[in-house]
Amino acid sequence: MKDTIRVRPLRPYEKRKLRRLKRQRRNTVNSRNARIIMLSSGHMSNAAIAEMVGCTPTWVRQIIHRFNDDGIDGISYYPWFQGRSPRVFTSDICEEIAAVALSSPIALIGMTQWSLAKLRQYLIEQKVVANISIRWLGEILHRYKVRLRRTKTWKESTDPLFVQKFRAIRRLYRQRPGNGRRLCIDEFGPLHLLPRHGHCRTGPGEHVQRIRANYDRSKDIRHFLAYYDLETDRLYGRFTERKTAKVFLSFLRWVRSRYPKTQVLHMVMDNYGTHITAKVLAWAESNNVRVYLTPTNGSWLNRIESQFTALKKFAMKPSDYRDHEEQQAAIESYLTWRNRARDLSITSWNQYKRENAKAA
Repeated sequence: MKDTIRVRPLRPYEKRKLRRLKRQRRNTVNSRNARIIMLSSGHMSNAAIAEMVGCTPTWVRQIIHRFNDDGIDGISYYPWFQGRSPRVFTSDICEEIAAVALSSPIALIGMTQWSLAKLRQYLIEQKVVANISIRWLGEILHRYKVRLRRTKTWKESTDPLFVQKFRAIRRLYRQRPGNGRRLCIDEFGPLHLLPRHGHCRTGPGEHVQRIRANYDRSKDIRHFLAYYDLETDRLYGRFTERKTAKVFLSFLRWVRSRYPKTQVLHMVMDNYGTHITAKVLAWAESNNVRVYLTPTNGSWLNRIESQFTALKKFAMKPSDYRDHEEQQAAIESYLTWRNRARDLSITSWNQYKRENAKAA
C-alpha cells in the first residue's frame, strides 16, 4: 500500500533542531520522534520507518500529523515541564520576529532604522507577542543571526571608457608584465593638525582618555604622496607642503630613480588634474613608464586605497599631534613596521613598567 502521509518540507531551523533532538540520550521520546521526521523527509516508507525505530506504522503517521500541524512543538516531550505554562516564544513566533526586524522600517514605522526598543513596541502593537523584554528580543535576533551592520556607499562610474580602463587594470593585477614593476600611486591627506577620535581599551572602573575638540583648519597642512609596490608588498612615500603638478612630477622622478632604468614601471593612478598634465604624460613616455588611469569615480580600483585605510587606523586614530613633525614621525614609524623593517615592539614591557612605576 502506497504511503499517503508524508512530512511537509522542513525549514532550515527545523532541520537544526531535529538534529539536536535526535542526539538526545536522556529523552528517548524526542530522539525517536526526530528520527521519524528526518527519515520521512528522506522519502522512506512509513512501514520501514516503524521497523527501524521500533514502533507501529500508525504511530509513525500520528507523529507526522503532529509535526505537519504544530511543528517541532507538536512532537517534543519534556516531562519535567509538565504542569507549567506552555511556551510563549515558539519557533514560528521567533521566526516572525526575525522577519519583522529584517523588514523595511520606513514602510512599517516611518523611520530609517530599527532600535530594540522601537522593534519591541511595534511587535506588541501588532500583537505579534503579548510582551517581551528588550534583553530577550536581542537574544532571539542573535539566535536567528540578525545582526546590526554598518551601511556602505557605492558610486557608479560615469566614465565612458570604464570597461576599457577596468579590464586593463585587472589584467595588470592578474599577471606581472615581463621586465615590469607594478606600482599604485596616490595622495594621502590633506594632513591637518586636528584631534582624531578612535578606539582604545580600558580596564574596569577606568575612563576613556579625553581628546580636545578643535575645528580650526586654518593652519598649514601637509600631503603624503605615496606609492605601493605590488611585487614587494611595500608602501613608501614623501611628505610635501603642496600638491601641484610640479611637486607630483618631482615625486614621480623620485620613484623612477629607485628602480633600474631598463625596467618598465606600470603605474596605476587616478585621473586627478595634476596626474594627467602634458608634462607628466610626456615624462612618463620618455622614461619607460606606462600609466594606467582609474575610471572617473573608480578610485577603488587602486589597491593603495586599502593600504591607506590601515595607515589611518594605526597612525592617525586616535591622535592629537601638535606639529607636523610629530605627525610625520608617527606615520613613518608605522611604515617602518608595515614594510617589515623592524619588530613590532619599540619599548620592552619591563622597561615600560619601571618607567610607569617611577612616574607614579
